[in-house]
Amino acid sequence: MESVAAKKRKVSTTYIADDISFSILSKLPIKSFKRFECVRKAWSLLCENDHFMNMFRNNLLSNSHRCPYYDGGSLLLKDFELGKDVFYSISGERFENNVKLDFSNPYANRFKKFRIFGFGSINGTFCLYQDYYYGNTVLWNPSTHVIKLVPTPYVLVESFIPNVEHFVSINDRYYLHGFGYDNLRNDSKVICYVTIRGEHDGYGDMSLDPIWVIYSLRTNSWRILNVFGMPCSLARIDGTQVYMDGVCHWLAEEVDDTLEGPCLVSFYLSNEVFFITPIPSYLDDCFDLHALWINLVVLNGSFALISYHKETTNFQISILGEYGIKESWTNFFIVGPLSFIERPIGVGTKGEIFFIREDKELVCLDLNTQTIVKLACKKVNSIDRILIYKENILPIGGISN
Repeated sequence: MESVAAKKRKVSTTYIADDISFSILSKLPIKSFKRFECVRKAWSLLCENDHFMNMFRNNLLSNSHRCPYYDGGSLLLKDFELGKDVFYSISGERFENNVKLDFSNPYANRFKKFRIFGFGSINGTFCLYQDYYYGNTVLWNPSTHVIKLVPTPYVLVESFIPNVEHFVSINDRYYLHGFGYDNLRNDSKVICYVTIRGEHDGYGDMSLDPIWVIYSLRTNSWRILNVFGMPCSLARIDGTQVYMDGVCHWLAEEVDDTLEGPCLVSFYLSNEVFFITPIPSYLDDCFDLHALWINLVVLNGSFALISYHKETTNFQISILGEYGIKESWTNFFIVGPLSFIERPIGVGTKGEIFFIREDKELVCLDLNTQTIVKLACKKVNSIDRILIYKENILPIGGISN
């Protein structure tokens, strides 16, 4: 029969000291770390341990970026000069290298003042739009100088309207929600939410049920999405949409009785299903649009939400561990106060937050060192946004026929 002493020796050989286990846990992706919280009570409290959270932050921010769609390359700076949009590729230690990109827009006479959708280029391609609700959208690959006009889904939407011949006028609005890459079908796609109003010759003004439509670059056509109850966002906020690993994400505010509060919507392009992740209460005020700047970003392969509070002048960074689970949000850390900020304008691949200071200097906040770095760019008055840009010489959208 085995002695008690022998049993104790066996237990002791399998014991791992806390400092070693904490070091291992700090190197895990956020999804794996959140799942390990249920193993031991001490591990469930690690998010409240300052020493552990410092290790976790350093590991997440210092490792090389792991998202292939945003990885490497440079940044894209969007400016406005002499009445037209101009774009620069910027790179270098202090982003001292800047190259003006050829943006010979053949649709400039029809559509002016394009905005950039999302967090950055996908397979080297940007999605640009004129307005959230007029449906004027183009895809642009700066490396190949190709601009592709996305047709409007008006004909498709009109075919959806019952007894359309009895409508004197139709007012449909297109709210761009997603741009991403379907890995399964090797296809770039665009997602829109469509609201429809019209004047009926017998009933006057009418509002019809809204619909979701999706565009395929491969077929150059739109079709109606068979989804029900997917929350939309009508706030039209730049930076509140991001793509990662075949999934388009956007923030949805509470617009009707179907939502209990703001949430993150994650739409899978391959099987066209969606998940809803509620936003924790400590982030609810991010939807006070007059007080805050908010961005969805990818930090080293993890999905993050960064918000800037004007009243406190703090940046707050939260990481999502698993789609659909509210408790998997982790309050990563808070940086500030930084009272000299005029306006944030973008986020880099390793979490650098770019902003214009009140003295008109363009600077970035390095989250790893929590230091402010001046950028070499001097003219900042008309800078609109900074986004992630990775060159790709494949046909537009990264699709090779």
